Amino acid sequence: MASQKRHSRRKSIQNSDPGKILDLVMSLTDDGAAQLEVKINTYLRDECEADAVLQVVVHNAGMEASLDAVDTIALARKNKICYVTKDNIKKRVIMFPVADKTFSVIVCVIAPKILEEHVTILIHECFLFVWPVLKKAIALEYECTLKQKCQQLLRVARRLFTQVASLETLLQIAMDQAKQLTKAEHCCVLLVDVERMELVKRFTGTTNSDDKEMSERRFPMDVGITGQVISTGTLINCKVAKNHPAYYSEIDCNSGVECKSILCFPIREQTGIIGVGQLINKIGDPYFDAMDEEMALAFSIYCGVCIMHSVVYQKIQEAHIRNALANELVMYHMKVGDSEVSRLLECSGFHNHPHLNSLHFNIRALPLRELPCYVLKMFDDLGFDKKFNIKKHKLARFILHVKKGYRDVPYHSWLHAFNVAQWAYAALTNYKLIQQGYLSDLQALMYVIAGLVHDMDHRGTTNSFQIQGQTTLAALYSSEGSVMERHHLAQAMCVLNTEGCDILETLPRRDYDRAIMTLRDYVLATDLANYFKNLNEFRAISYDFQKGNRGHTTALQSLLMNAADLSDQLKDWGCLKKTAAAVLSEFFKQGELEKSRGDLPPNIMDREKCFIPDLEIQFLTTTCVPLFEIVGRIIPKASPCLKIIENHIERWDAAIPIFAEVPITAGLSVLLSPELDNLIEQNLKEKEKQKLEAEQEED
Repeated sequence: MASQKRHSRRKSIQNSDPGKILDLVMSLTDDGAAQLEVKINTYLRDECEADAVLQVVVHNAGMEASLDAVDTIALARKNKICYVTKDNIKKRVIMFPVADKTFSVIVCVIAPKILEEHVTILIHECFLFVWPVLKKAIALEYECTLKQKCQQLLRVARRLFTQVASLETLLQIAMDQAKQLTKAEHCCVLLVDVERMELVKRFTGTTNSDDKEMSERRFPMDVGITGQVISTGTLINCKVAKNHPAYYSEIDCNSGVECKSILCFPIREQTGIIGVGQLINKIGDPYFDAMDEEMALAFSIYCGVCIMHSVVYQKIQEAHIRNALANELVMYHMKVGDSEVSRLLECSGFHNHPHLNSLHFNIRALPLRELPCYVLKMFDDLGFDKKFNIKKHKLARFILHVKKGYRDVPYHSWLHAFNVAQWAYAALTNYKLIQQGYLSDLQALMYVIAGLVHDMDHRGTTNSFQIQGQTTLAALYSSEGSVMERHHLAQAMCVLNTEGCDILETLPRRDYDRAIMTLRDYVLATDLANYFKNLNEFRAISYDFQKGNRGHTTALQSLLMNAADLSDQLKDWGCLKKTAAAVLSEFFKQGELEKSRGDLPPNIMDREKCFIPDLEIQFLTTTCVPLFEIVGRIIPKASPCLKIIENHIERWDAAIPIFAEVPITAGLSVLLSPELDNLIEQNLKEKEKQKLEAEQEED
């Protein structure tokens, strides 16, 4: 039984000559399908005594047929079958199908002289042996063509993605590339105008001067084959365009062109169809094939993405232009006139306050109008103008621009900016940060500049307020964190890039880049969220600080910036109370804004819940004490700062009973009351007396 089964599966021949079949199989060594078909055609023609033999290759997936060879002539390229009727001499044709999964062949024997049944047997017996070789050759050619098309498609996509800056240029390139990809005579891209619900066809026209320019025509969205593609969202391949019931020459064909065949496909992006592509008349073939359809659909995806990128790019460019115009308007109103610069440079007032370089200097002792003069003096004292070749008139204009960049808010104003810059100046002077190797000259310069610009255009609100309120600033910067600080930095860069304010222009390129990065680090360090996030790292570094270590120096820069920003806490008690009142005024205003938009403000922002002494003690204990402990450990000369903070904590603690006697909403009034200091002194004396009595009892 087993031998019978093996015998039944063995290929057998009845009418064919085994020797000729073997010779034919042995000769099938060519790589091209056309050459193989020529040899098979020659064999069948001779065996069937026919006038000619040809093989029609059918691609099952696309149901398309083509010819590679006619009888003994190999065609230069594949010829698609297009059925036409002509009055030719009629001849008997025997067609025999050789069916397979991917490709099939219809063998056509023209005018054979032997019996028809013998012809079919000869074809069947021949293809038992030659079909595997021929099928592989056909499949190889198809795969090579597909690979070539895919590589061409990738090159097209790469070129499209480099042209998103101009939609007109992109469309022109897209049409040219689509023609090359599918070998079409003409190509059009029609875009959907959503607002007017029309299709827009753009094309290149010429003017009288022969200059090319983009023109456009508009069509309804529901006419022609194009309209049918829009409504159905599917590709339409018309082998004879004029026979399609929806064909409308106005939209489905270019003027002056005879439309023989058309391949119309939708162009999509995520939101839906944004356009339609038209390929008209296949060069050298009667119609577009299945591979053209696949290439068109793949091309439409890249084309859709590129068109949307181009539209978005143009919107971004327009937004940049609008932003630039808005910045120009802002800078115009912030404009510093030459007369202002001259007055600042020629000011002959007294600018030699003896305590200007003190770490505990109360800047309120200076007239507000003379603060820019003192900034000039600080730069001069530190020698920055000479070290970095900073021109006096540019520095003066820069200072005045920065001053105008601050809003009139209770605390984060120009006065606060000057205070931070003054403390940075005092720290550089008293701690000899440059001479002792803590900072380089460039780092010191940017330290003072950062003090001036670190809160530019502050709105008197916190980062959380911006994020929860989904403000414009939050939309710009919330993904990066430190919303307000990044805005301050952007404003500072705007001033530094303003003509006449570019005080860093003389720096070499490498130093300039380093200066900007340093400025960024300084400004972002003023976000206390960053301070608390890095606090443990700062503390660890302080126990083993190494000068020259880049990481340690970066940490010290952040700490010094925080110290300057919080240096109000190192001033005398009277100055400290005014600072607290200004900060609380901002807090309470923000709390009222949060209530007005339906949010629940934090207790420290709510004047009905904020108990001021507790807030101040908590702030000094959790923020300032660790900060100045770490700074004092790295820079021993800064150690006395901690004692000042502890004295303030003691005073706030003595103020608790005083604030507790009045309604909590009256806290700000109590803080500004002239009687508060006397009451605190009484409480401090009482505590001291109780302490002495307790010690005497112990003795």
